[in-house]
Amino acid sequence: MEVMVAMAIMAVAVVAVFQLYSRALRSTKKAEDYTKAIFYARSMLDEAYSLSDLSDASGSKEYEKYYTVSRQVEIKSESEDNKAKLYEIMVTVTWPPSGALKIKGLRSVYAPEE
Repeated sequence: MEVMVAMAIMAVAVVAVFQLYSRALRSTKKAEDYTKAIFYARSMLDEAYSLSDLSDASGSKEYEKYYTVSRQVEIKSESEDNKAKLYEIMVTVTWPPSGALKIKGLRSVYAPEE
């Protein structure tokens, strides 16, 4: 009888350890996905910051056949003479099954007189 009780307690302990291990693996994968998503989003945002003309900066890319990164650029305000413009850049990263991350940035562009 004592052996059966000890085996039952041990079985419960082993199941609990396996559940903790499984949860830790899921958390590690989730953290890795978010880290990669932030990296890809910053990459697309920095690329938009380096462009001199943001009118064609919207678009999307796929990384590792797993992450889809899309960039949307829109004018938030313009000066009266249309030489200075403020753009809002929004980058969205999605990955299966339901991961998503959005970051926004602003960029001002000034067209000097010719």
